[in-house]
Amino acid sequence: MTGSRCVECDGGLPSGPGRGRPRRYCSRGCQARAYRRRRDQGRAAPSRRPLGTRAGDGVATRDDLVRIAVRLADAEGLDAVSVRTLAHRAGLTPDAVYRWVRNRDDLLGAMVEQVLDSGPMPDGERGTPRERLVRLARAEWSLYRRHPWLLAVLATTRPPIGPAVLTLIDGTIAALTDAGYDLPDALAGYLTLSGYVQGMALLHVTERAERAAGATAWDTWWAGTFALLERTGRTRERGWLAAARPVPTANPDPQLAQWFEFGLARLIDGLLPP
Repeated sequence: MTGSRCVECDGGLPSGPGRGRPRRYCSRGCQARAYRRRRDQGRAAPSRRPLGTRAGDGVATRDDLVRIAVRLADAEGLDAVSVRTLAHRAGLTPDAVYRWVRNRDDLLGAMVEQVLDSGPMPDGERGTPRERLVRLARAEWSLYRRHPWLLAVLATTRPPIGPAVLTLIDGTIAALTDAGYDLPDALAGYLTLSGYVQGMALLHVTERAERAAGATAWDTWWAGTFALLERTGRTRERGWLAAARPVPTANPDPQLAQWFEFGLARLIDGLLPP
C-alpha cells in the first residue's frame, strides 16, 4: 500500500502485508480522531483539513508555517493566532503543527525572529552614537507600525530572546558604550529608549485596533471632546488644551509621527548630552 494516503491527515500510509482490507489510517491516533468525529458529528462529517487542501500543501518547513502565522497576525491580530487556526490555514492537523513548534510561546518567538530577520535593519556601526540611536529607534518604531502584534510580544517583562532580538539590542548597547556609558548604564539606556518607542507605538496600535473595531474616527472623537471641554470652561486656564485644538484629519498617523520625532530628539539629547 505504499503511496496511499491516510484519509484523516493525508499522510503516507506504511507498507502493509498486502492481505485483507486496505489500510485507511496511518496511525491509531488518526483512526481514533476519525472515530470521535463520526461519533460526535455523524458519519458524513468532513475531515479537519480545509476543503481542497492536503496536509502540508505549501508548508514544507517550519519557516513556511511561521510565515503563515505572521500573515495571520498582521491581518487579524495576535488573538487570531492559535494552533488550531494556524493548522486550518496551513492545511495541516494540529498534531502536524506541534511537530514544528512546541507550543504557542515557541510559535510567537519564531514569528518575532522571522520578522526581525526579514526586515531591513539599519547599520548599527555607521555614524556617530547619536545618529545610530536615531536610526535604531526609528527602525523599531517602523516595525511596530508594520506588525502591530509585535508590540504585545516584545513589550513584556519576559519577551522571547532569540538571536534577532539580541542583535536588535546589541546595536543600541554598542552606540551607548561608544558614547562613554559602562555596560550596566548602557542597558538602562536601551530600556529607556525602547520603552519610549514602545509607549508611542502603543498609541498607533490602539488607534488601529479601534478603527478596525468600528470606533468613531479619531478626529471626530477629538472634535467632540474638545467642544465639550470648551463648553464646560475647562480650556480657559489650560493653554495646552487650546494649543491642541482639533485639525480636521481622519488619520492621526502624521501627528503621532510628529510627536514621536519630538520626543525622540529630546530623549536622545538627555541620553547623549552635548
